[in-house]
Amino acid sequence: MAEEPSELRRIIEETDWKALEDDDVESWSDLDTPALLQSLTSGDVRLVEAGLKHLSFGLIEYPNVFPAAAPAIQYVLALLPGSHIEDALRPALSGVRRPLRAHLLHWLRAVVDAVSDDMERKFVDLAGFSPLEDPASTWHRVRQLRPQIFDVVSTFLEDPDPFVRREAIAAAVVLVRVPELAVHRDVVAASTRAFLDATTDPGHRKWAATTLDALR
Repeated sequence: MAEEPSELRRIIEETDWKALEDDDVESWSDLDTPALLQSLTSGDVRLVEAGLKHLSFGLIEYPNVFPAAAPAIQYVLALLPGSHIEDALRPALSGVRRPLRAHLLHWLRAVVDAVSDDMERKFVDLAGFSPLEDPASTWHRVRQLRPQIFDVVSTFLEDPDPFVRREAIAAAVVLVRVPELAVHRDVVAASTRAFLDATTDPGHRKWAATTLDALR
């Protein structure tokens, strides 16, 4: 576990954030991203919520993702397994107080969905060209991270916290739509079924049943 904080620092220090600066981003700057990512480990609810807000609104603008999204994904993947995350810290962005891990898994699902085939078609409709035409594009970089994202997400499929478990399953469902990850579809379906069987919460049960139908 001691290596994880140094890995987080390495990502921050070795990323050329200036090169990722996107002039089209009005509300946030990619140069803000390092400090906002580091705020996720601050233990201060207000700072953590600022970091989460930046992930959701500063790096994703449907149907597009901004350049800093790729190193942000790597940071979140390194952060998720760490014992240095304070499990008792439950940011309340949506009014529902959930563990930080649940919010981070939710964002991973969102960023994977942001580079899906459906979003690519919407991008083409709006811009007249595909973001995948450039092999060095952010879209390609995020797509290349999908197997690594699944590896981390899958470790939370049986998490004891129902909110963390639900968000892990939701992220995994989006990931197994990708051809190279479809081999994991049965594992994700089994985890969803186990979640449905284990929970008595009506909201969780309805969500799990709908998710199972989608997987079928």
